[in-house]
Amino acid sequence: MRKYLLVLFVLGFLVGCSSKEAIEEAETTEQAQQDTVVAQEEGKPAEAVVETKVEKETVPEKAVVEQEAVVETKAEIETVPEKVVEKKATPISMSDSVNVIYMTRPGDYLTKIALNEYGRASVWRMIWNWNYEKIGDNPDIIFPFQEYDLKKPREVAKPVKYDLYDYTVAQGETLWSIAEKEYGNNYAWVVILRDNYDKLGNEYNTLKPGTVLQLRTKLY
Repeated sequence: MRKYLLVLFVLGFLVGCSSKEAIEEAETTEQAQQDTVVAQEEGKPAEAVVETKVEKETVPEKAVVEQEAVVETKAEIETVPEKVVEKKATPISMSDSVNVIYMTRPGDYLTKIALNEYGRASVWRMIWNWNYEKIGDNPDIIFPFQEYDLKKPREVAKPVKYDLYDYTVAQGETLWSIAEKEYGNNYAWVVILRDNYDKLGNEYNTLKPGTVLQLRTKLY
């Protein structure tokens, strides 16, 4: 009986040791798996953070490159010379030129006339010299509807011609009021006076009703 109990005790002890080792081995394996999972879980965000940081650091560099490219493109655009529109200059030859009458317009000045008629603003001094008696000492003061002499090459000079029509003066009308009525500008009265000076003379301030004047169909 004692031998039987002893054998059972020994078997029980061996089984217990085996179970303990199995449990410890299982626990060790489970712990290792948990450690692996934790390591993986901890490692993944770390890698993500590294990648994100790298991406954030590289984005400004890319932006800088793009900005530099824009600056270079802008610089290229700015260095392209603008297309300058120049009027074809009219040659001035004193030896083969004729005088052409030019009537000044409201808002005219000598450099503007020079640019429009010759394509060069610097010719204003020559225009002033040609018409010094009419302009006087101050070339900045230009009155509208004055007739200036301009020199043009004979081959391009065109005589000024106007079509005229009869206008009968009514009671109370003046050259000033007729100019506003027919030409749309009171200051154009001097044009009417020039065209009818032979008839009016120096008595142009008092027009007689029924007087027939010659008026232009257009001023310019």
